[in-house]
Amino acid sequence: MSSADKQSTAQQLNYEAVMNWPFESLTETYDKDDCIAYALGIAAGTTAGIENEEHTYISDHQPKALPMMAIVLNEGSMWTMDPKTGIDWRKTLHAEESITIHKPITNAATLTANYHVEEVYDRGIGKGAFMYEQRVLSDKDDSPVATVRIGTFLTANGGFGGSATHTPAPVKVPAERKPDQQLDLLTPSRDNTRYHLGEQFVGALKNVPGAEGKPPLRGVCAFGVAGRALLHMACADQAERLKHMGLRYKAPIFAEETLRTEIWYDESPGKAYFRVICIERDTVVMDNGILEFEVI
Repeated sequence: MSSADKQSTAQQLNYEAVMNWPFESLTETYDKDDCIAYALGIAAGTTAGIENEEHTYISDHQPKALPMMAIVLNEGSMWTMDPKTGIDWRKTLHAEESITIHKPITNAATLTANYHVEEVYDRGIGKGAFMYEQRVLSDKDDSPVATVRIGTFLTANGGFGGSATHTPAPVKVPAERKPDQQLDLLTPSRDNTRYHLGEQFVGALKNVPGAEGKPPLRGVCAFGVAGRALLHMACADQAERLKHMGLRYKAPIFAEETLRTEIWYDESPGKAYFRVICIERDTVVMDNGILEFEVI
C-alpha cells in the first residue's frame, strides 16, 4: 500500500478542533464511601503481610484517601468519541498516566476539574499520533489539589500534518541493576467488577496468552495497584507523602494476577524509578515509572 493509500484509509485528526476543544468545568462531590469503594476496587487490604497497613484505606470509621484516587475523580465524558475531533476512538490506546499531588487528597471534598489538551504529536502516516491531556482538580478555594496527565496513542491518526518535535522522552528505569526493593500484589478478583474494562475496548484482549477467561482491567486499576506497592515500599503507607507518580502502560492486566513492582531509588532523596511485571505471564505491564515522595 502506498503512502497515499494509507493516508486515504486513515481518519484525519482535526488538530485545531482538538487543541481548542470547548471543555466545560466539572464539579463533583465525593465522600468516605467513595474512598473505600476505590480502595476496594484496586484490591487494597487483600494481600497478606500488608493488610493491616492498608486497613486505614478501607476502614468504615475515618478512612484515608489513596492519592492514586485522583485519576478517577471528575473523569468527565469521553470527548474523543465526538466526530468533530477526527479521532478514531476505537483505535486508541491508554498509554501513559501521571498524577501530581499539590495537597493531600482528603476523604471527602467537592472538587472542580478543568481540562485541556496539552499537545498532539504526529508520528507520521501509518505510525499514529500521541496526545497528552491534563485535568486539574481544584477545591472550593480554587486551589489546585491534583493534576492528572494522560497520554493516549491514537493508532489510526498519524499523518495529520503535525510535528513530532519535542515529543516527551520516557523515563529511563535502571533495570540493568537489581532493584532496591520489590513487592508482589494481587489484582482484584474477577468478582470485583468496579474497574473491569468496558466491552467496547475488550476486543482481542479476550485471547491474551496466559490470561484466557480472565476479565481485563482498566488502566486506572493497574495504576492503583502499582501505587499501593509504592506507598508501602517508599512511603511507609503514609499516603500524604506521595507527591508525583507517572508510568507508561506496556501490556494489559487482568483480574486475579500477581503484579511485582520493582523500585530503584535515585541518588537524590525523594525520587525513585519503577516498573511492574505480571508474574504469571512473565510480562512487563507498566514501565518507565517515576515516583517523587516526601522524605522524613
